Amino acid sequence: MSHFWISKGTRRLFRLTLTATVVASVAIAALAAGSASALSGKAINIGTPYDSGQPAVAVDGSGNAYIAWANTDDLAGASNFVQYCVIAPGGTGCKYSGNLYPADSAAYVDGVQVQVDGSTIVILADVYGAAGQDAGDYAPEQEWQSTDGGASFSIVDGGLSVADGILSADTGPIGAVVLPGGDLGYGWDSAASFLPGGGAPPSFNAFPLTSPGECSTEKCDGAAVNNEALPLPFAILQPDTDQDQVSNVSGAFVAQQGTATAPPLPAAPTGGVLGIFNTLFSNGNLGCSGSDNFGLDYVYGTGAQSATNNYNLSPGTADSAWKVPVTLADCGVEYLAAAGGVSGFGVLEDNENNATVDYLAVEPTTEKFDTPRVTVLSGHGEEDSALSQDGSGDIYGTYLWGGEGGPLELSYSPIIPGVDGHAGAPAGTAWSSAPLQSDTGGDVSDPTSAVGSDGQGWAVWTDNGSVFAQQFDAADAIVPSEVEAATSSSATSTGSTVSITVSCSSPCTVTITVDVPQASSASVSLKSKKAKLLKLSSGKFSLKAGVKTDLKLKLDKAGEKLFALDHDKLKASLLVDTKNAFGKFSVTRELKITKPTKKTKK
Repeated sequence: MSHFWISKGTRRLFRLTLTATVVASVAIAALAAGSASALSGKAINIGTPYDSGQPAVAVDGSGNAYIAWANTDDLAGASNFVQYCVIAPGGTGCKYSGNLYPADSAAYVDGVQVQVDGSTIVILADVYGAAGQDAGDYAPEQEWQSTDGGASFSIVDGGLSVADGILSADTGPIGAVVLPGGDLGYGWDSAASFLPGGGAPPSFNAFPLTSPGECSTEKCDGAAVNNEALPLPFAILQPDTDQDQVSNVSGAFVAQQGTATAPPLPAAPTGGVLGIFNTLFSNGNLGCSGSDNFGLDYVYGTGAQSATNNYNLSPGTADSAWKVPVTLADCGVEYLAAAGGVSGFGVLEDNENNATVDYLAVEPTTEKFDTPRVTVLSGHGEEDSALSQDGSGDIYGTYLWGGEGGPLELSYSPIIPGVDGHAGAPAGTAWSSAPLQSDTGGDVSDPTSAVGSDGQGWAVWTDNGSVFAQQFDAADAIVPSEVEAATSSSATSTGSTVSITVSCSSPCTVTITVDVPQASSASVSLKSKKAKLLKLSSGKFSLKAGVKTDLKLKLDKAGEKLFALDHDKLKASLLVDTKNAFGKFSVTRELKITKPTKKTKK
């Protein structure tokens, strides 16, 4: 089943409604002139590592998917390594694939990340267990780059670690981003710390795309540097004096390139970085009261990386790019995913109190999550969510709906354009959802997804030792069987006009056409394939959201004559072409046009 939601959690089926004597209830069709007849891709087995880490995926502007994962099978005692696969749009297998082995015989790999940075494809892997004499120079972050579309990858700086945010042996990777301006960044969190206050805050390290230089546990280790009373080479994102410390939790970092310009949101700063964390505190600065203490916490920075706007400097420090340290944003939510882009920053979350999947956006002028929470899908929660924006600012989310076992659901939210002075609505206020992978047997695990600037998306997951990928786009959020309409069989006319009342739940453009067979009479069936149609009336109208509008279509001379000859009962064909934020669709129905019923005087 497909699901349609709009604004502040209120459920409304997106439909065109013709009321009074003609009523049409139309579900959203595909995003092209025709309706979607099938998913844009089928699941493709791209590798069978038998044991693997969480797959990662990035998509370029042409819809090519770059997928990588850690092979942790340790077959015949071998160490972990990274496997990758490049799939072109419409592909049925890997265009390019290969294995990447960590330098200095590092035995363990996790936290594999893939990023598209202009024409460079970047694979990052968190590694440990290097065996050489200089093992500390090769951990924790090794990098590979491709400048030929994934045909080949080369290790950066011979495998010397390019980034570090390690505060203790219990520090783990959260994720990588492409910073505004093209530099890279990587974030970590920790279960323990050697900082003076004993805190365990998250950390973040920014580094150049080209010639990054070594930043490793040997040269950049937080504990070692702090013991020597030297400045930390990376940012600490929360004061270690806070009562509640983000430690050893799930989280993510996402970036926004350039200014967010999607109307009607105000313009955001020139790009930035959002970090989110899922915590569980009942009091203190990150505490959530009530029966569910799960909280959404965030850290926020803006601008391109530079010496005077530095993501390696902690919040509150002069020249730091971080504007908001770790701060509580929402309560009663978990299984978080975030995305940034033309439509600003937003988070997909599982609402534990209402059993709904929700979307919450950052208000760019206040740098806070103080926009209304929007219901994406109701009836179940979600797990393993991922969120993306395309180049237009439309938003795509994937997740296991109902938790472990699935199905893997796709949700889509476009920017709703304004009509006749109406401001429209930003992406994130109206959602359409449908199953992307309907397997509910619990075999789909570790799903994630990404969408390119052109709206081409790829979902990736593991299933019984294999890694699968599936292509999708916005049309896959709509189920074709729901593109149906039910209209009444009559309309009213004074003999010179046809009156119809129309409303759309989102701003739309409606074209209405009334035709009859050329040899029309009440006995002529519109189902006859030989009947030639004569256009009696047509009109095109722009409608605001949720406003019932009385539309009058003028009958031409032929229509007036036919209406009079047919004893005020003219059998006609009604064609309704509708265009709204979700695309174009058409509905055709047979109807009778009669005189209006006279009102009885009291």
